[in-house]
Amino acid sequence: MLWLVPAALSADIDAWVRPSAEAVVRPDAIPEDQLQVGTSAANAGLVVTGDASETVSGTVYLLLSRDVVEAVTAVSAVDQDNNGSIDGVATSTRSVASSLVREASLTWAPTESLALKGGHMPIPFTSQSQSADTALLFATRSGPTSEFIADDDLGVLALGSLVDVATVQGGAFLGSASGEHLPAGTRGGLYLARVDVHPLGDFDFDETVGVDQPLRIGLGAGLAWHPYVGFDTAGYEAIRVNDVRAAGSARIGVAGFSAGAEVLWREETNDLNHRPNEALGGYLQAGFHSAVGLEPVVRIGLTEEDRSFDTRRTRWLDIGANWYASERVKLSAQYLGEHRLTEGELAHGGRLALQAEL
Repeated sequence: MLWLVPAALSADIDAWVRPSAEAVVRPDAIPEDQLQVGTSAANAGLVVTGDASETVSGTVYLLLSRDVVEAVTAVSAVDQDNNGSIDGVATSTRSVASSLVREASLTWAPTESLALKGGHMPIPFTSQSQSADTALLFATRSGPTSEFIADDDLGVLALGSLVDVATVQGGAFLGSASGEHLPAGTRGGLYLARVDVHPLGDFDFDETVGVDQPLRIGLGAGLAWHPYVGFDTAGYEAIRVNDVRAAGSARIGVAGFSAGAEVLWREETNDLNHRPNEALGGYLQAGFHSAVGLEPVVRIGLTEEDRSFDTRRTRWLDIGANWYASERVKLSAQYLGEHRLTEGELAHGGRLALQAEL
């Protein structure tokens, strides 16, 4: 049946795996939570990219990770007092993968400097959100990023480039994946604008740079607006929320040395209490990829949540080293520190991860 495949179609398949193990100690937590052992950074990916024509290309990226949700598998009526009438319902749940599809998109590029992309894709709100999952200094993205970033979602994105100097992006998304804090039963689109400038030449978002990397500098800014409506369990409008986020970034890479910093801001207002909920955060990270394949890395981060009412501060300190056994095999050892300053809680952890691109 190969005759059914268009002659112009060509495809590339890439795969990677990252087994990991970690342990976290929280000395001030309740006894059950004082020691946690797991594999939260363990995942694997399969990426298929192809060209359907000279101007149309597509990407399918399947990501298998530890992220799970509790899915309802069975519902039954309950008669608690045995009087013949139903008093409630009982449900059975099962942990399943939250989503396997990281990206499923089509791109139409009529010119080298203009493209239109549609489908399910990562939202390019920050610099780090544009870095490939296999191109990070650490096995996971920074702690502050998880508090502010809009993740992958269904939408359309327009991209324009100015030679090797700047990239401008703008798009609209469904708004269903704009953060873990988003309540259920909401509806409203997310609108995005992002500009990245690299005045010394093309500079990709790989957080590790080679020993022969010439000096490159990247500056960027992103803005996301998510106005949405929340509905109650009866299906009626309960609240209107205006969610605005901004990000600013700076990067540098030269001769194996890489560094990056981002500042993140968010403000939410609603029509119930009209009190703005403001958050501020950021991180700074650096690494040096030496000629022998050893790369020491360090990252610090800070967030301040609910700054307009009762500020909660959290600080992160991650230190480690990567060793590149080859261009496609990386072993990482990391110390993970988290200090919830407001609550006075400390967490110390360690992680080992092996990443292999197949």
